[in-house]
Amino acid sequence: MNSLKNSRKADRKKLSCLCLAVVSFYEENSLTYRFVNAINLSVQGVLVESDIPFDRGSQVNLLIKTPESDQWDTFICHIVWNKTTVADKIHYIGLEFICPTDKAFKKDPIDKFKIYPKDIDFILNTRLVKVLPENGICSFLNCLSYKILDPGVRFITYGKREDSLYIIQKGLCSIQIQKQDKTIQTVSQRREGDIIGEIALLTGEPRTASVISESKMILWELQRNKFDTVCESHPDVRVFLTELLTNRLENSYVIGVRNIGRYVMTHRIGDGGWSFVYKGKHKTLNMPVAIKMMKHNQAMDSDFIENFKKEGKTIARMSHPNIVQIYDIEEIYRTIFIIMEYLDGESLESLLERKGSLPFSRALDFLLQICSGLAYAHDKEIVHRDIKPANIHIMDDDRIKLLDFGLACTPGEEDFEQTGTVQYMSPEQIEGDPVDLRADIYSLGIMAYEMFTGEKPFPEDDIMALMKMHVHDDIPDPSILIPDLPSSINNFILKACAKSPDQRYNTVYEIIEELSSAAPMLKE
Repeated sequence: MNSLKNSRKADRKKLSCLCLAVVSFYEENSLTYRFVNAINLSVQGVLVESDIPFDRGSQVNLLIKTPESDQWDTFICHIVWNKTTVADKIHYIGLEFICPTDKAFKKDPIDKFKIYPKDIDFILNTRLVKVLPENGICSFLNCLSYKILDPGVRFITYGKREDSLYIIQKGLCSIQIQKQDKTIQTVSQRREGDIIGEIALLTGEPRTASVISESKMILWELQRNKFDTVCESHPDVRVFLTELLTNRLENSYVIGVRNIGRYVMTHRIGDGGWSFVYKGKHKTLNMPVAIKMMKHNQAMDSDFIENFKKEGKTIARMSHPNIVQIYDIEEIYRTIFIIMEYLDGESLESLLERKGSLPFSRALDFLLQICSGLAYAHDKEIVHRDIKPANIHIMDDDRIKLLDFGLACTPGEEDFEQTGTVQYMSPEQIEGDPVDLRADIYSLGIMAYEMFTGEKPFPEDDIMALMKMHVHDDIPDPSILIPDLPSSINNFILKACAKSPDQRYNTVYEIIEELSSAAPMLKE
């Protein structure tokens, strides 16, 4: 009891970040382990948070590596207290060190499935785990089961619906398919660092091949139901599925995996805050297409998907020379794929990075084309909500295409984490107020400022400071930078960028009328 009182008085050091640790203990004559997060520690003990409670008074082994240390330390501990937060369902547990020991994690032939520091270092350094948010890693690791297989074990069976994927830590396995004549053919092999069986998490469809261990193997198994449970409490962990799917699409031995409805993917051509873009083609017509794959943190958000599907049908029916054509929307692999026309050329963002400001006549031509597409969309009561140079595509013949209509406005905070988006965001969007077509007009004005001057009106990298500027500060008069800027264009930019929507243009048609009158004077 005295030791407990003394441990409470000991100086505790709050760790600079969540520190992963492993608690292991014997339960019904077998070893059980649990990943936990260490919050603070002293010379006499450590405070950890766990997703399950531990019995007070029980003895456990602790394996921990602090940020200041480059090695794992092992201790024998007593659990001296625990406290549960009902709202967060987190268990805070106080462990008192009995002594540091090297015995706690020495190899023991009885404990066949005991994990060791090298095992933990392996799984933490895999590409899929590295993409996880810090606060979700511990819960994710507790979904995994550590397995050892002897040679000759079939752990994935062709045609069966199984719910596990495997990350290979050590060993070699063969992927086998059954040919039409019923003979078995080995088509590929997988080894350390590879992932096998990911279709279990992505579709739940029957296995397309069997997998057999060729040597002794160490595997980490992830079951779909455990993964889905973690995603409910840590939605950001869904990024694991995106990393998993892109890896499969780009490296799979099965050609059919890259089939998305009537289209087939060929290779990745771009990525953004909420999607990856692939080049593809229509399987029958051989027509080139672009295929946009939505990241799973959006695709598995029920509110987002409901709104997207509601708006998606309208977007797919839009047909205008200055709006990218949407051909199909496919739902597969627990996400959404948007199939659209493939565009040559480059984005306005890329052009501005290379050239800076544009010649007046070319900038005005681009603006009028953008306005034409916007007016068409606004007539259909569709507000873009993310007008920016990255979403304006310039064809090789200088035709303009607007991208991502109705698709770029994502829920939650992600928009605010994308500096490029905030640079062009209207005050009402930043403040969370309802938006209408005048939000697009504000973004158009900010973009026009950059097209004519070569600079952003608020060249600020700090997102919070940038948002305050959009809400409270008037943009600089562009004619100060460009004295010979025609007054009609200067007035358009200032009015479009008014803080109050009521002080902006009411429709894009008003802008078209105003800018069209300036066009003849700018012809070179």
